[in-house]
Amino acid sequence: MAISNKQFRKRNAILAYLQATDAHPSAETVYGHLKEEYPDISLGTVYRNLAMFKQQGTLASLGTVNGIERFDANTAPHVHFICSGCSAVLDLPHIEPPEA
Repeated sequence: MAISNKQFRKRNAILAYLQATDAHPSAETVYGHLKEEYPDISLGTVYRNLAMFKQQGTLASLGTVNGIERFDANTAPHVHFICSGCSAVLDLPHIEPPEA
């Protein structure tokens, strides 16, 4: 089964959104940002592509924050701060990541 250009456009849009933000979004956030431009995109499409990107090493899962998985397209080792109040995830570029 061939993948249509529409599917590639959605896949590329998902990756481009993740690469353009440092907000460490959830799948639902990615879906919400792309829904207007791609009204036929589904949350399932976002989840499937995020899983594929994780498997390829194109993006990383930060694990769950308040029960919601968050993603980062910056796969270089770096430290994150997670706010327990608002669930924001921030990069801390001036702190060296632990070796382990």
